[in-house]
Formats: sequence, C-alpha cells, structure tokens
Amino acid sequence: MIKAIIFDLWETLGTKNVGISRSLQERFGIEKSSEFMHLYETSVQLNNWKSEKEMAINFLREFNIKDNIENEEFIINLFREGIEKATMFEGMKDLLIKLKENYKLGFISNTTVFESSVLDKWGIREMFDVMSFSWELGIKKPSKEIFDITLQKLGVAPDEAVFIDDGEKNVLKAKEYGLNGIVFKSVEQLKDETLINKMK
Repeated sequence: MIKAIIFDLWETLGTKNVGISRSLQERFGIEKSSEFMHLYETSVQLNNWKSEKEMAINFLREFNIKDNIENEEFIINLFREGIEKATMFEGMKDLLIKLKENYKLGFISNTTVFESSVLDKWGIREMFDVMSFSWELGIKKPSKEIFDITLQKLGVAPDEAVFIDDGEKNVLKAKEYGLNGIVFKSVEQLKDETLINKMK
C-alpha cells in the first residue's frame, strides 16, 4: 500500500524559467557533458553557503575560471533571476493539497540553499512532512543514502513510497532502491496516470 509520495523540486513541482546551467556554459565556454552537470551540482548544491559570493567563487574555482568581480556578479545575478522568475506548475498546488489528504509528502532536491526559498514563495513548505535538500545533507540524488534518509524520516518502507522526478535516470535509481517511480511529464499526467485514482 502506498503511504508516501516523494517529489523532485525543479521541473517537477515547478521551474526556474531560466536555463542556469546553459547560461553558465555559454558565458564561460564550458562544454555540455554529464561531467559538467556533476561538477556544476557538486560546486554549488552541496554546501550551506553563507553568501552568494562564496558560492560563486567556489563555482569559478571548480571550473578553473578567473575569479573576478564581473564573473562573480554574473553568477550571483543569474541565480537570483532563477529564484525571482521561478513558478510552480499550474495545478500542482491543488494536486499537493489533494494528495496531502491521503499520503505523507516529501521531496528530494538537488538545489542551492538560496533556491530552496521558492518553497516559501510558492506557499508550499508546510505541506511537506520531510524535505531532503542536497545543500543540507551534503549528498545528492541519485545516491541511495538520500533516499534512505528520506524514507526513514517519513517512516515508510521503499515499496510504500512513490518517487516522482522529471529525470528518468533518477526514477530508475529509485526503482533500484525498491521505491515505485513515475517520470514526471505534466500535472495532468500525474492526475490521470496515478495518484488520485489508482494509488491505494
């Protein structure tokens, strides 16, 4: 029996409406690759930064890019733009309210300490029983440890949880760990395919 639903944050609950990783690649001439995404996430999403400047400096250091005021400000302003422009997908809040009636809700997010403020902006922080942030735990999806911590805090077994993420790789990993999984396409898909009607 399904007791808990665990969401990804970005491109699942909502979107930044800003291509941050793409903008960084274009600005600094970094080739797009799986290695880039790993280094990008590691450089900005695994620490509880005291300031945006500190985060920007670490990104520049990770990619061996010149650390100057201009480069730091570009990174800081880019992340701020992503937070300012971030929107929740239409209908998602209503879906969360509906799901909350019958399930525990959690989420796992690879994100920065600054970007996690969107949960307050969207007014949904209180809906979640458990929130697992990469910046808070120092680990990121799709490591087994972050799933184990989330399940333990929710008080459910892997087969009692559904993980929803726009990234197929993350969903496949969750299934390897024993969870149920859904690759997110749209809010309507979640309503139809799943949750409201079929998950018992």
